[in-house]
Amino acid sequence: MNKAKSLLMDWRVIIMLIAIVIAVLAIQPNILNVSGAQVIYLSSSSYLGNLSAVGSTTFSSGSIVTAINGIRIGNAQQFYSALNLAAKVNSTVTIDYENEVFPYVYTSSSVIVPVTTTAPLNSSLIEAEDVPSTNLVYGLDIIGGTEITVVPNITQSSTNTTLIDNLQTVLQTRLNTFGLSGISVGVIQTLSQGSYILVSMPNVGESQALSLIQSQGIFYATVGNFTVFNSTNKSEGILTVCLTSSCPYGGETLPTLSSGSYQFNFGIQLTKQSATNFAESTKNLSVSGTYLSKPIVLYLNGRQISSLSISSNLKGQAEQTITISGSASTYQQALTQMKTLQSVFESGSLPTPIKIISIQSVSSTTGSQFINEIYILLFAAFVAVAVVVFLRYKDYRIASLILGTSVAEIVIVIGLAALIHWTLDIPSIAGIIASIGISVDDQIIITDEIIRGASQAEFTAVKKRVKRAFFIIFVSFFSFAAIMFPLLFSTASLFTGFALTTILASLIGLLITRPSYAQMIGKIKGTA
Repeated sequence: MNKAKSLLMDWRVIIMLIAIVIAVLAIQPNILNVSGAQVIYLSSSSYLGNLSAVGSTTFSSGSIVTAINGIRIGNAQQFYSALNLAAKVNSTVTIDYENEVFPYVYTSSSVIVPVTTTAPLNSSLIEAEDVPSTNLVYGLDIIGGTEITVVPNITQSSTNTTLIDNLQTVLQTRLNTFGLSGISVGVIQTLSQGSYILVSMPNVGESQALSLIQSQGIFYATVGNFTVFNSTNKSEGILTVCLTSSCPYGGETLPTLSSGSYQFNFGIQLTKQSATNFAESTKNLSVSGTYLSKPIVLYLNGRQISSLSISSNLKGQAEQTITISGSASTYQQALTQMKTLQSVFESGSLPTPIKIISIQSVSSTTGSQFINEIYILLFAAFVAVAVVVFLRYKDYRIASLILGTSVAEIVIVIGLAALIHWTLDIPSIAGIIASIGISVDDQIIITDEIIRGASQAEFTAVKKRVKRAFFIIFVSFFSFAAIMFPLLFSTASLFTGFALTTILASLIGLLITRPSYAQMIGKIKGTA
């Protein structure tokens, strides 16, 4: 009892327990048993989608539908049944829903949707799934989905890296606003130096994926209560966004280091009505330093993307040419921020027509079979490790402790993946499995050092033995990380997922679980 109490008071063990609790909360099992159907797609061309896009309702992708016309919704099947029953032409549909505003904190709202022949409401315009039991994001190789390869539909596009990068940014920015989880947009380089954009959409059908890529984003911007830009009205839109230094409307200046930060700017050309709206919205604002008292807030598909300060010299001015400026602490951050802003000002539209090279629909069956096999293999591996460790040390406590620590390490890694919204695909899961072997090996090194330190007179200084064990583990980690680190920047996602999860697992073990295990095994052997 005294040993157990002293262990719980040890700071290393406390850190590991706290990490486990945070991981479980990050993974977020459905502790509150929230029932309903979670919206995963809302067409911007629908009446409800338009309300969401212009901010007239908080209903959007991610909302949990709890009732339709008073009929309680407990899952996706009930959602579609109630929707088909209620959404009749020349009727109204009342949708009750909840939005998560903070972990485990929800707000309840409702929206009334008129249904007409020109504004229908059906499963092609709004899609939902059962409320996820976790926050984990799975790749399409596990849960199925659609993978689309595209290129700009112009000649010699393979050599125009700027155009490829801009297209990637626009697609990523627009797709992020739909609230779909796990979407990735990456650039693939071929051996012939050609460039392709690969869009992966887990849990998204082929027709929906094409619609998301090819549809026009809805952009608007506000200053206070005034709407100054609105892409749904051509007279209130933006005519030109400068993407090159030679653009006549202010040009584009890539990030350059000045006064300790990387600063960029680019010009935009407004319509006459947009310029008038801007002047009207700013003429009564007060001046605070070099900026006006209110910023201009940018929205894409109903989601706030950015908020920009307005220079005081633009107060009440109906300027059709405006320069957008920004800065960041690193070049890459500044470049990403600039490209994102450019893509938003382009109303989420593509900078060039795209050509679809291939479309591949991936079934979730293979992934599900793989996951089931993983569970079986993990169980078999843990049993095998338990037997081997027990035969080696003849002590069930050591075997249990090694296995328990390995399980804790897996939980923390998966929790971290949920926290950073890392997509768990088959390579990532394979990396987690590989990290189990590293974990067990390191714990065996620590155990052997402690046991030898406790049993041999010449090695009675157990702390020195533990330090020696950790020296071996540190060298092993940095050698392993040096091998895996270059794979993080590989264009092949197979290597990236595997490398990241193995490095994260090893780092968590090095900083959290290994020190905790060393303290616990020391207590068991009576040396700590």
